[in-house]
Amino acid sequence: MRRIARWVKRLTAFRIGLATGFVFALLHLWEVGTRQPLPLLGRLESALLDARFRQRGQVRHSGRVVIAAIDEAAIAKFGRWPWDRRVLARLVDRLDAEGAAAIAFDMSLSDEDLGAQFAGAKRFRKRFEEISLAAPGGGGAVERFGNADANVAGAESALQALRPQLKSGGDAVYRVAKGRLEDGRRALTDSRRQLEALVKEHAAYADELERELTGLDPDHALAQAIRRASAKVALAFIAQTVPEMGAFQDAGVEENVRRVEASRIAPPEFRYRLSGGAEKADPVASTWIKEYPGLRSPLPPIAAAAGSFGFFNALPDADGAIRQAALAMRVRGRYLPSLDAVLVAAALRIPPSRIVPVTADDGSGGRANVDGFDFGGKLFVPTDFRGLLQINYAGGDGTFATWSVADILENKLPPGALRGKVVLIGATAQGTFDQRVTPFMRITSGVETHANAVETMLSSRFLRRDVVLQGIEVLALVALALAFAWIFARVRVRMALPAAFLAAAGVWGVVSVLFRAGYEVVAALPLVEMGSMFVLVTVYRYATEERARQQLRKAFQLYLNPEVMDEMVREPAKLQLGGEERELTVLFADIRGFTGIAEELSPQALVRLLNAYLSPMTDIVFQRRGTLDKYIGDALMAFFGAPVANSRHALDGCEAALEMLEGLARLKERWRVENAGLPDIEIGIGVNSGPMVVGNMGSAQRFSYTVMGDNVNLASRLEGLNKEYGTRALISGATLQAARASGGEPCVRELDAVRVKGKKEPVSLFELRGRGAVPAQDLPLLDGYARGLKLYREQRFAEARLEFESLRERFPHDGPSRLFAARCEKMAAEPPGERWDGVFRMEHK
Repeated sequence: MRRIARWVKRLTAFRIGLATGFVFALLHLWEVGTRQPLPLLGRLESALLDARFRQRGQVRHSGRVVIAAIDEAAIAKFGRWPWDRRVLARLVDRLDAEGAAAIAFDMSLSDEDLGAQFAGAKRFRKRFEEISLAAPGGGGAVERFGNADANVAGAESALQALRPQLKSGGDAVYRVAKGRLEDGRRALTDSRRQLEALVKEHAAYADELERELTGLDPDHALAQAIRRASAKVALAFIAQTVPEMGAFQDAGVEENVRRVEASRIAPPEFRYRLSGGAEKADPVASTWIKEYPGLRSPLPPIAAAAGSFGFFNALPDADGAIRQAALAMRVRGRYLPSLDAVLVAAALRIPPSRIVPVTADDGSGGRANVDGFDFGGKLFVPTDFRGLLQINYAGGDGTFATWSVADILENKLPPGALRGKVVLIGATAQGTFDQRVTPFMRITSGVETHANAVETMLSSRFLRRDVVLQGIEVLALVALALAFAWIFARVRVRMALPAAFLAAAGVWGVVSVLFRAGYEVVAALPLVEMGSMFVLVTVYRYATEERARQQLRKAFQLYLNPEVMDEMVREPAKLQLGGEERELTVLFADIRGFTGIAEELSPQALVRLLNAYLSPMTDIVFQRRGTLDKYIGDALMAFFGAPVANSRHALDGCEAALEMLEGLARLKERWRVENAGLPDIEIGIGVNSGPMVVGNMGSAQRFSYTVMGDNVNLASRLEGLNKEYGTRALISGATLQAARASGGEPCVRELDAVRVKGKKEPVSLFELRGRGAVPAQDLPLLDGYARGLKLYREQRFAEARLEFESLRERFPHDGPSRLFAARCEKMAAEPPGERWDGVFRMEHK
């Protein structure tokens, strides 16, 4: 236990990943040994196999397989399915005449055709056979007449024996009884003669009815067409389980098996080479080929005309999809082929008896594992241990040449379209109840699955998955365990997920390439292995190696913007002193007359006021992706565009300023209701954009993430100029230009161009009034102000003064109009001279 405890304490991400990988390698080894896939992994593997088919898409095929479709056009011409079998007889004749190499019916022909023109007569004949005195059941009535006659004769003899014992006077009674017995005996004898005559007449009538209907019977017509096509035609039968057999008697089951025995294939054999190099084959008693207790064959007249037979049972997977096809089964001691195998044999011009199941071992330990099927030495078809072929689907519907039965019978096909082809006759119309699920299609006709199985064998495009390949898979899983464990233990935690996606893409790429090359390798197990390793290793690393970063976050999260904190946690090197120059936007917001407010309130009330004001203002900064730089008494400083780059930093700064003004209005309304004693506060906001230095500033012991530079100072000056102009929010021309460049359209009023103290370059001032177009009620003010500003810059100060005086009278609360009216009066008295550039010099900060 101590060793285990020490080993657990020495756990590393690499060891956890490696152990997880080895577990999955052992799981696959168990699957290979037991040949039983794990349920969930099996379903996932099937889904991934379907995904590989769809990813690969349709492929070129041999073109030897053709479908004669019972489609909507054919049903429109010949009526509802099933048809009169004389239509099928004409189809067989037509396909034979066109030179088809093999013809197969993907349908059951085990029931009489009762849907043809003479169905009523056939039903009458069947009913007559049931009630006829010539039938086996009717013979019982004749026998009962004979028994009654014998009973009367016995009664007469008994009466004769009683005569000597009669008392006097009884002789008359005796004679009456004897007379009646003799009359009854004569009547029975006459009735028996009449009944025997009726039996002969019924038998003669049955023979006559059979002769009359035989020439009109669709089943006989189809049988004759099949006989004319020689050995080209393969008929389908269905193997049955015990519940499906129902009331079948043993003799009936055996009779059905005998009808298709002509297609019996060779018994399984184990082939091996002797020391001299010669090949030897030993019979195998038992294999994993599926066994059935019975089958249902075609009708006797049809079966007698056919040359070969094959079962067409579908073997869907758990999800209902057809991915495999059985090539043989065992019924009552006989090995019988599938319809697909019979068609391939016909195309190769070999009889079914030359199809040999070949095993991978001699079965000495029990059942032998099937390795594949040898088709007369011309083709070897690999299968799994049960004799199931993995169908390599060539594509979805329409992959194979499909001709409507209506077009075939009307001779509308191109010349040679069917010559040398393997033709599958099957229903493709909707509502014919022969629908299947394949990797390509959720709903497709059953004949498509047979066509793909036949094409897989004829083109030799097999999906191989033998024991050697499975052994390589186990080794590959071990190698992947080493590789994935090393990758997930070495990369940064935030890069683990991209690494996992890249690794998954690599695995999928290799699996897809091998699939195109004809190898069906497992995909689900390595992907689940990798996913499990990723989760376990990542969780372990978060729980251990990330602990220091969590402690760092806990220490600083109360003082830094969350985005700054995240960046510092991701890159601890940024905790070093220094910075970089970037294009950013800075915002300053300050409470007007805060000194007077502070004198009116107690310290506790002042703190509550500041907290109630600064909290929503700070939230607005964060919502607009800004970084809170610092609180400077009652002032708030924030910047936008760092540490996370943001091309909309100027627009976000403007939006934050507007939302602060809107938020303050809501706060004041609430304070008026909840606490009327609080003073009515106003704020001024300055926003500027431009290059500035951002980074950690301070000493080695204590520093903060902040911005510095002339553009930062200018934003502070703009905030202060609100008092000069009587405005609430001022932005610079650089901010307005950057906001418009990022797709925004702030609603502004151009106020002035000033040269602040300490700077040579003039700054364009704009009042930030809202968003979008100018409201209609503001147009008189803004238009008038623009006219006055134009006159002012043209040094037409008297005219400008009149414009601004008019605005001041109409809009008494407009601070800029009041300021410019006074300025124009002063400058009219002391003109600035011809060299004046329209820029006003601010002599104070």
